[in-house]
Amino acid sequence: MIAILYPVIALGILLLQLILRTHRSLSLLGVIHPVLSFIITLYLIVSPAVWNESPFFLIDHMSLFVMLVTSIIFSAASIYAVGYIDGLVRSGDLEKRSLRIFYFGFSLLLAATTMAIFTPNIALFWICAELTTVLSALLIAVLALRATIDASLKYIFICSTSMLFSFIGIIFLFEAVRNETGVGSLEWKEILHEAAGLDSGMVFIAFVFFFIGFAAKSGIVPFHTWLPEAHAKAPSAVSAVLSGAILNVGMYGILRMTGIMQGTEVFGQVSVLLIVFALITMSVACLSMLRQKKLKSLIAFSSIENMGFIMLGIGIGSPVALFWALFHMLGHSCIKAGLFFSAGILHRQYKIPTRSGEDEIGDLFLLQPFAAVTLMAGCAALIGMPMFPLFLSKVGILLASAEVSVWIPAFVLLLFACAGVALVRYYLSVMAVRFPAGEGPAPYKAPFSMNLPIILLLLLSIVIGTVMIPEEEAFLTAAVADLGFGVQI
Repeated sequence: MIAILYPVIALGILLLQLILRTHRSLSLLGVIHPVLSFIITLYLIVSPAVWNESPFFLIDHMSLFVMLVTSIIFSAASIYAVGYIDGLVRSGDLEKRSLRIFYFGFSLLLAATTMAIFTPNIALFWICAELTTVLSALLIAVLALRATIDASLKYIFICSTSMLFSFIGIIFLFEAVRNETGVGSLEWKEILHEAAGLDSGMVFIAFVFFFIGFAAKSGIVPFHTWLPEAHAKAPSAVSAVLSGAILNVGMYGILRMTGIMQGTEVFGQVSVLLIVFALITMSVACLSMLRQKKLKSLIAFSSIENMGFIMLGIGIGSPVALFWALFHMLGHSCIKAGLFFSAGILHRQYKIPTRSGEDEIGDLFLLQPFAAVTLMAGCAALIGMPMFPLFLSKVGILLASAEVSVWIPAFVLLLFACAGVALVRYYLSVMAVRFPAGEGPAPYKAPFSMNLPIILLLLLSIVIGTVMIPEEEAFLTAAVADLGFGVQI
C-alpha cells in the first residue's frame, strides 16, 4: 500500500498550507510535497513486488515513468519558486494575500496530476485531467493582471470544451466494451485485454472523440491556440510545470488509448490520423517560431513542436518508435523547464515584455552571464545537439519513421532546420544588443534557489543524453509493453 502515501502526503501538505501563513513555511511545504513524491516514485520503481497491492492505483512501468517525469519537474519548479515568488512579492507583481493561493494551487495541481496518472479508470482519469486544467488556469492568473486572466480563461474555454468530446468518446468506448462482454467497463487494463474483440467502427469513433480533448490538452494543432499565450503570460515557475508536466498528461491519455487501439482492426487508421496531426502540428509550430520576438512565446511554440514530434513516434506505432517517444518526453520536460527558469531570470532582470511587444534584452552576458549560458545550452539541447537527450530521440524516431515513408524524415528534418534557425536567430539577436553607457538596468542578482534547479536539470539532461544504462532501457521497453506494444521484459 505504498502508493496510498501519494494522497496522504498531499492531504497533509494541503491542510498545513491552510494553517500556516508565512512565505517561508508555505514555500517549504511546496518543496517537500514533490520531493516526497519523487522519493516514493523511485521506491516503487525499484520495488515491483508491491505494485499490485492496491486495486485503486494503476501501478506499472508506464504510469511510474510519467510520474517520475512529473515529480522531477514539480520538484525543480518548487525550488525555483522559493526565490522567484519572493521576488514577485517584493516587486509588487504578486500580492502577499495571493501567496497561499499560489502554493495551495501548486500542491493541489501536483495531487490532481498524480491521481490522473495512477487512476485505473478512464472516467476518473478524465475528471482528474479536467481538474488539472482548472488548477493550471488558477496558477496562470495568480498575478491578477488582465493579460494573465485572459490567457487563463482562453485556456479553460478551449481545453474544457474539447474535453467534452473526450467524454463522448469514453461513452462510445464503454458501449463497445459492453456489447462485447455484456458488462461495461472503463478500466484501462480490462479494456486493453478485450480490445481485439471490440467493434472496430465504434472504437474508432471513440478514439477520434477522445483524441480531440487530449490533443487540446497536449497543445496539438488546431487545438493549440491557448498554449503560446498561457505559457508566455504565466509566472515562469508555472510555465515550466505546464510545459514539462501538464502537457504530458494529455499525451499520457493518447498513449494509453493508442495502446488499446493497437489491439483492434482500426489501428492502421489511428496511426495515419496521429501521423497527419503530428506533422501538421510540427509544421505550424516551427513556422510560427520564425515569427516570434518574445522568448517565452518562442519556447512555448517549441513545446507545441515537441508534442507533435512525440505524437509522431506514437503514430508510427512500432515498439522502437514508442521507446524513443517516451525518451523524448523525458528529455523535453527537463530541457524546457530549464529554459523557462532561465527566461524567468531574464524577466526579473529586464521586466519584459515591453510596451513594444518585444523583449528588450541587452548586455546579456554582462548583466546575466549565468542565464545567458544556460539559455544557450537550452537552445542547443532543443535543436538536438549531441550530448543532449533530444539528439538520441530525434535520430531514433526519424529512423523508425523511414520505415513508414522516406518522405517523413526528410520533411521533419526540414522542420527541425526551421526551428533551429528560429532559436539561433533569437539568441544571436539578443546577444548582440548593447545598451548606451549609463542607460542599462542594474544587474539582478538571482537567488541561489533560482539557479540551482537550472543547474540540476541541465546536468540531468546531459547525463540522460550521454548514458543509457541497461536498467533504463529495460524500464522504458517495459513501459512500451504495458501499452500493448512489444514484448514484456
